[in-house]
Amino acid sequence: MLLTFDDVISSHRGQRCIVLGHGPSLNDHIDKLQAYKDQGYILIGCNTWNEFYPECAPQYWVNVNNQDHSQNLMPIINKHKPIWVYADSVDLTSKRWIDTHIEGDYLPYDQRHYNSKKCGSCRGGCVNFIPNRLTIQEELQKISGVKPHYGGGHTVALHMLTLGILLGCSEVYAVGIDLNYRLGYAKNTVNRTPLRGDLNYYDKENYGSDIFKDLNIINDSAKSVGTKIYNANVDSEWDLFETKELKL
Repeated sequence: MLLTFDDVISSHRGQRCIVLGHGPSLNDHIDKLQAYKDQGYILIGCNTWNEFYPECAPQYWVNVNNQDHSQNLMPIINKHKPIWVYADSVDLTSKRWIDTHIEGDYLPYDQRHYNSKKCGSCRGGCVNFIPNRLTIQEELQKISGVKPHYGGGHTVALHMLTLGILLGCSEVYAVGIDLNYRLGYAKNTVNRTPLRGDLNYYDKENYGSDIFKDLNIINDSAKSVGTKIYNANVDSEWDLFETKELKL
């Protein structure tokens, strides 16, 4: 069923959530995910999560690329039925196809058309442009009052963290968000490794400065609404969020 942000904002008020990236620090938690879930944590996964922890589907699955798009992922979506949160400003699969083939709840979002303005980046024009719809960045800005909003999203981690805040979670734990492709990926079923061209992705000479600026905006937004973001990797190379060990 089609959802909007109005359906999910504050729907997990006061609960704790875990935002799951695929960096190597995820390894410390993979075998505990079901136990976290059983304790009431909301799990927010992304991209090819099923390659990393196929036995424990997240409640929310966030995607923002046109490679792992809805048509390719339909069998996994329908098998596990997480709430499928996908950027329809990037994944241009027809809404009719989505409605016909996706069996669970799905939440399309925009991360491109700020101030409800069309752009020329979409294939064949802005085919999924919806007038007067806020982007996910503007949804966060609306509830937090923090300006400016964060940028277009160089990493899906930005949107996962934002979703945790929008859900009303009191604590958001960042797991496997190591922000360094040179560290590789966590253990996974297909031996996925970073692309050579991505190794410098987080360097400030590339997208790094924008990413860390955006993370600061998201952190300020979280504080504004009473949400605390923790980095569960106490040995992290970066210190944007307070570190806190995630324990059962």
